[in-house]
This record gives sequence, C-alpha cells and structure tokens, in this order.
Amino acid sequence: MADYRRDRARVDKVMRKSGVVVVMNKDHVKKPADLIVTMEEVYKAGFVAECTFRIDEGILREAMQELVRMRADSPADEPFVLGVGSVINPKELESAIDMGFDMVVAPANVMGGYGEGKEFVRIAHESGVFAAPAVFTPSELQYFIEREDGLEPDAIKIFPARVCGPQGLSDLLAPYVRERHNGRIIMPTGAVNFETGPKYQEVISKRGYFPVLGMSAPLAVVQKRKMPGDRDTIRESLEDFRANFTAYEG
Repeated sequence: MADYRRDRARVDKVMRKSGVVVVMNKDHVKKPADLIVTMEEVYKAGFVAECTFRIDEGILREAMQELVRMRADSPADEPFVLGVGSVINPKELESAIDMGFDMVVAPANVMGGYGEGKEFVRIAHESGVFAAPAVFTPSELQYFIEREDGLEPDAIKIFPARVCGPQGLSDLLAPYVRERHNGRIIMPTGAVNFETGPKYQEVISKRGYFPVLGMSAPLAVVQKRKMPGDRDTIRESLEDFRANFTAYEG
C-alpha cells in the first residue's frame, strides 16, 4: 500500500472498458477467503468487483489486507480495481478509504444528516477515490451534475433502478442532455440483469451518457447453489453471464 497511489482516472478507464460492476453481498461472501476469491475471479473475468458493507466490516477489513497486495501486483494495463458499495454514512466512508478501496459506491449521498452530498465527493476525491453516489429524482441528479465547485461525482448511480425501469431512467436524463454531460457515467443498480441490462444501456447511450451496469446477476449461480467462495462455481457463474448477456451496441 505504501507504494500504491489511488487514481480516479485509472478507475474511470477500467469502468468504461468493463461496462459491468459485479456487486456482491452476504449471499456471495461468508468469510474473508470468499471475498478474496470472488473479487479475484470477477477481475480475471474482465469486470469491476464491488463488495458491499452489507458484508460484515470485519470480513472486508481482513480480506483487504490480501486484496491490496494482489492489486499492487496487477499489471498497469489491466489494473485490479477494488470497489465497495452500500456505503451509507460518513463512518463507513472513512472506513472504506482507510481499508484502501479505489471506488466507493453509495445508495444516496452518504452524508445524510451529517452534511451535503458534495462532502462525500470532496472526502473521496481528497484520497484519490472514485466517488459514485446515487440519485433517484431530477433534483438529486441536478444537485450532483450541475456544480461549479468541482465537486461533481465520477459516476452517478441510479438506485433503485427497478422502480423507474429503463424508460423512467430515460425520462430522468432527458432534461439534462447537454454536450458538457456527454460521456458521463450513469450506473443503474437494482434488478439489473440479462434482460433489463441491454435496455438500460440503450436508453443511457441515446441520451449521450455512458452506461455502466451495477448488478449481482453475474454471480447468480453462486447464489442459487449457495456456494460462496467456491472458485469453480464462481467461474461457471461468470462464464454463464458472459455467454447469455448481449450488450447493446448502438
């Protein structure tokens, strides 16, 4: 960790290349070894790995001791990005940064009653951490993308995407179609899967934004069989997802 410098631009590049963030929770991780194996296999499959604070923090902290060493050994042209999500308050944000995560994803602005959402972005950026807070309404979206203080997030998560669906997300983005927002990462999360994923990609792309899908679907086989941490099952699940997911190509 002493020689590793977090770099938001590096995360951004990996996010755009992958287009998929694989989200894991308690169904996929029961102990530190499960997290290490799962994040490693997600990375090897070419996706971005995001564990969550729904997993016990002690498990995250122990596993990260090994994961940061693995990250340091990853090639410069294919960096191992370590993401964490379901961050819901300033204490968890501080813990995520302290543990060494490259990317922090949240279901809201994280600060809650402790301060404005821009403070989440400021704190993350001061540590070189890629910040992806969530929005659900036009007011929340405008708050984060129409700023003049430099505290715009690196990506905007749309959560829960299930409620608005692809057409609702298209309508949400419509008033904010501007050249200055072209290519901004929009990440729908919540009931995104084989069927809905390409539809989200289509509507986001047509509004001029860049789609990155957040979902647990690539680990569906692991969850169905209740085999967290089993390397062969994880590989099979990721291969099954890749074989059955047809990305939108506009």
